[in-house]
Amino acid sequence: MSRLRSDTNGTIMETSRRPSLWNGSLRRDHFRLDDLPPDGTQQGQQYTHYSSSKSGPSTRSRSFAWPFHGRNTSEALSTTRSSHFTFRTWQPQTFFRPHDDTASIDRSIVPDYVVNFIRGETPETLARRKERKKWGQHGVEVTPRRETFASHPIEFGHYYSSSSDLTEDLNADSNWSRRSGLRRHITGWRGGVIFNSLISFIILLVGIICLILVITKTKLLSGESAIFSGDCGTAEHINMGIHVVINVFGVALLSGANYVFQVLSSPTRREVVVAHENKHWLDIGIPSLRNFAHISGFRTTIAAIILLSAVATQVIYNAVIFTTQNIINYDVVFVTQSFLDHAPFNNNPKTNDGGLSDSDLTNLQDAASQAGVFTNMTSTICLQEFSGVFQPSFDAVLLITDSVSTTSSLIQASKSGTSLATFTSNNDDITAPDGSLVQYCLARPSAPQTCSVNLSGSILGIAVLLNLATVISMAIILARSTFEPLATLGDAIRSFLRNPDPTTADACLLTKSDVKRGNWPFAEAQFFVPKNHYWFQTPSLPRWALTASSWLAISVPTAAALGFLTRWNLPVAKALTPFGVTTPLLTFLPPSSSSPFGTAPMALLAALPQLLLAVLYFVVNAHLTTYFLSHEFSRFALGPRPLRVSSNPAGEQATSLYLTLPRPVSWSLLLWFAAAGFTLSQAVFPGVVAFSSPPPSSAGPPRPDVVATSFSTQALLALLALLVALAVGVLGLGARRAAAASLASGEGKGNPLVLRGGSCSAVVSARCHHHHHDNRAQTQDGRGGDDRDLWLRSVAWGVVSEGQGMRPGRCGFSAGSVGCVDAGRNYV
Repeated sequence: MSRLRSDTNGTIMETSRRPSLWNGSLRRDHFRLDDLPPDGTQQGQQYTHYSSSKSGPSTRSRSFAWPFHGRNTSEALSTTRSSHFTFRTWQPQTFFRPHDDTASIDRSIVPDYVVNFIRGETPETLARRKERKKWGQHGVEVTPRRETFASHPIEFGHYYSSSSDLTEDLNADSNWSRRSGLRRHITGWRGGVIFNSLISFIILLVGIICLILVITKTKLLSGESAIFSGDCGTAEHINMGIHVVINVFGVALLSGANYVFQVLSSPTRREVVVAHENKHWLDIGIPSLRNFAHISGFRTTIAAIILLSAVATQVIYNAVIFTTQNIINYDVVFVTQSFLDHAPFNNNPKTNDGGLSDSDLTNLQDAASQAGVFTNMTSTICLQEFSGVFQPSFDAVLLITDSVSTTSSLIQASKSGTSLATFTSNNDDITAPDGSLVQYCLARPSAPQTCSVNLSGSILGIAVLLNLATVISMAIILARSTFEPLATLGDAIRSFLRNPDPTTADACLLTKSDVKRGNWPFAEAQFFVPKNHYWFQTPSLPRWALTASSWLAISVPTAAALGFLTRWNLPVAKALTPFGVTTPLLTFLPPSSSSPFGTAPMALLAALPQLLLAVLYFVVNAHLTTYFLSHEFSRFALGPRPLRVSSNPAGEQATSLYLTLPRPVSWSLLLWFAAAGFTLSQAVFPGVVAFSSPPPSSAGPPRPDVVATSFSTQALLALLALLVALAVGVLGLGARRAAAASLASGEGKGNPLVLRGGSCSAVVSARCHHHHHDNRAQTQDGRGGDDRDLWLRSVAWGVVSEGQGMRPGRCGFSAGSVGCVDAGRNYV
């Protein structure tokens, strides 16, 4: 039984009968004084060394002559009694509760002399400190500090005794430096989630207000409300303006969902430890579906909900707005040349399917004999103009045939709106019902049209519900204050430097290919092979295949539609139709006329390509994130840099709202996808054509409204150009060469920190064995230094211990000077 004896009061504290700090019987943030071994070590077990950024670097265990008490007698009595008790605060067992990798001492139950003993203080050092406090120090330059100080726990030793200890005691790497108050919740990844949640909430409020207005006006949720009715040109501008706002909102929701998804899919240190023990690796610093198999089920569910709801919202919001054109049906009349000279005609019901009255035919005959009333067209142009679903420019067409009938100048009056394509022969000539050929045609211009911009209440209601699900999911993440993911590269480096991973020890040059083959840790030292690294080598082949297939999934249909719609029978002057304008030749009815689509289903069908665009955004964002993850890691081989962490910065650490992808690149990507989403909404869109009733004298029934899908070739061409520009941008960034790190020979080639093949937690872990004991041994030749509290300072990666003889060298992070990697030497 080990005992700690005090020469002052003879107090004896037993340690062997107390539960161990590491066996899970006590909370790690509150433990009894009895559990501390007298010299900071225990048989068969080592402890990890912690330090405080406020009190300066702590030292290893020392031998003491007189541990002493700094309080009065009453305090000594109370603290002596408190050593036999443990105060355990109750905390709910939640899915996000981290397992702290720190051990803190409750100052309310531990005497001061024990704390001083653990800190390595002696009576002499405390006396000098007290004297300096009384009289002050001379010649000291005071530098203001901006960071918020907090009490920090204490670590012992360097390594854990087993991976099971590491699994239990390591999870949240920044709890020891956690900032209190509101500032902690508005910085780092929490600040980013708050920012995206506010944007989603504003979009939700706009949707709710619009939904209330629709319900108030139509009295039904499934109704359609006309936002504007009037001139078609004005309606087109309003439609495009609303779709600009919709696609900006949609991209904002996609960006927020991608941000939260990356945070949720990022593993905690505990999950990394468990995966490494089973020889699995995880993605760090990028959005990852692969991590779903290794992270908690609750986070996986929330991440999937956020991702799917954002994608669905992008599609549904683009189906909320559609336009309606009010068209007058055009009459189709086959006549002889003599009809224009007021020749008599026979209005026989068998030849009058259109139900035109005698007065209607007489009015057409009189107008055709007047100059400038009708527009003269060739048969080819006439076929092109009157072969679509509707004709907005003309309300009647007279087709002059080569017939020489003397009984009647009227050959046939077809049903209103009949497409002339039904009367074509094999050589595209227009043939009248009596077999005669059409020589030319006369078309009467119609009165100006009216259009309306409509909003669908049912589709908007679905979009609001999905937006609400996104906001609630984001709020749930903010409520889980104990969740500490390794969301950035700096988070992972900080965690691995504070608590090195034993599964990757002595493998400083580990690569992802080694990990995938299961060759980790190494059985022998490795050599560095210097060669240039280009950014396109960072993503793995499966990621390149996913990016290429996502790009082709939308680019190929766009190019095919553009080529099909501009085929030879489309007039050259009308080959590029305006953005978002419904044209007869580029409007297509549903496949089955027996079961026509309603407005809402057709609008959703037309907006379905937005799904491909949303998937492309997530894939390209992850691809570019992989680029910049390797770039950020490689810069540590060029010189000292502070760690950029996602939460709770301390010392020289920095934090930012973005995770890995820099804001200029992220904003450029958002701007591109907002433009692409708007262009796609104007390239493929639903169109409703409302036909006016025939004149009262006509006997034909009114034609029902047509709900169809329309295309714009000009918008398709613009979308294809944007897709090509995106591909050029991704490939152009991939052609960049990673910055070369200098070798011992002076050659600048290669970089040992580039991530070839993508993100890999095992590779990052292997680079983070800093070996500070070896660094202290190198201080005599000017290299290295004391690397305790390494994660709090600016660090560089390189050779921290030169090999001698058969002993290989060591590479790792250091806050002091590091050596250059030599291509001819081996390292562990």
